Amino acid sequence: MNSSLNPTRRRVLFALGALPLAARALAAPQKPAEIGMLEAINQAGRQRMLSQRMAKLYAQQLRGVREADARGLLADSMALFDKQLQTLREFAARKNAPELIQTYEQLATRWLDYRRVVGTPASNDGLKTVAALNEQVLALAHQGTQQLEALHGGSLGKLVNIAGRQRMLSQRMSKFYFFSVTGVNTPEVSKGLDAARKEFVAAMQTLKMAPENTKDTESWIKLAETQWMFFDDALRGNAKQHEQAYLENSVAVSSENILQVMDKLTGLYATLS
Repeated sequence: MNSSLNPTRRRVLFALGALPLAARALAAPQKPAEIGMLEAINQAGRQRMLSQRMAKLYAQQLRGVREADARGLLADSMALFDKQLQTLREFAARKNAPELIQTYEQLATRWLDYRRVVGTPASNDGLKTVAALNEQVLALAHQGTQQLEALHGGSLGKLVNIAGRQRMLSQRMSKFYFFSVTGVNTPEVSKGLDAARKEFVAAMQTLKMAPENTKDTESWIKLAETQWMFFDDALRGNAKQHEQAYLENSVAVSSENILQVMDKLTGLYATLS
């Protein structure tokens, strides 16, 4: 694309910048006694997203992009991960599912290591540790989500998993972006961003074609597609040096906005019957 964003999209992204804390409104977990299988898949999938979001926010702070917002969102993400992990461990115990119980025991152990790092002031050395640990936390969180989907065994469970994975991919792409501009620009980072982008686009088509869709879900899918256009523009921006700060701000804001939309859509799928 050109070295600057389309003027119309610039105006929209600027307007969206007034909502930097919007994603703090991510749906809070229900009490353990109230949680059902679809909501368990929703929360398990949200753990995947949080693993990537925290890595993004850590790198974002190191880069000096919306630092105060990033610190607040990181603290919120850590607290939400703690709460959902407890809920999911209790859910697994109630279901008496040995493999699921083991997965969340392993995740709890790995999360302690990750939590220690992301909870400290951002540093270049810390970012290297975050780059390794976030992938381990993501793998275990994904494993738990897949196991829950298998226990559910229905098409709605699959939809909740796919939509929930879109949340993770939005944060994974922005994580790789901030890793790259912060100096962690290995071939794996570039390949990871490209792979996540392709997965996101393909999954949106799957969601659009789902026979279970309602007017509400279709509306949020359309909004997600619009937000994706802005987000993808920012990710692909080849800015001149004086525009780099603008693009980094755009990635930070648009990644949170698309996250909010996908979280709402996932929640809608989780309440269908």
